[in-house]
Amino acid sequence: MDYQKEYQGSLKGQFLIAMPGLADPNFHQTVSYICEHTPQGAMGLIINRVHPDLTMGAVFKELNLESIPERDSLHIHLGGPVHTEQIFILHGPPFDWEACHQVTSSLALSNSKDVLEAIAKGGGPSPFIIAIGCGGWGRPP
Repeated sequence: MDYQKEYQGSLKGQFLIAMPGLADPNFHQTVSYICEHTPQGAMGLIINRVHPDLTMGAVFKELNLESIPERDSLHIHLGGPVHTEQIFILHGPPFDWEACHQVTSSLALSNSKDVLEAIAKGGGPSPFIIAIGCGGWGRPP
């Protein structure tokens, strides 16, 4: 889908800031970046929650990826309560990775091993946030 052709009410590429009174523990005091928003639903990543224990080095080791120490110590973000077994990378250019969904002219969302491998070795897109899980909102049935 062309990132510039969105439906009129789309919040794609916008930040969603939780209202102070929001009691839902999944989104209390969060800032989410909306990566996709259609009439059927939305998907985004919480960008201000970092996993207290999980580092990129642990993820690279689990995936058998060689990495440099500077990347090993970076923390993984908690992207949301949905698909918590998946890794999502919100990143800047380049946008020519295997599974790359361009969100805006300057940001994309990927979740393929080629991006992680490049990041592990000190290359890849810049800037980037690596998160486990995402936020998802659908239309009520």
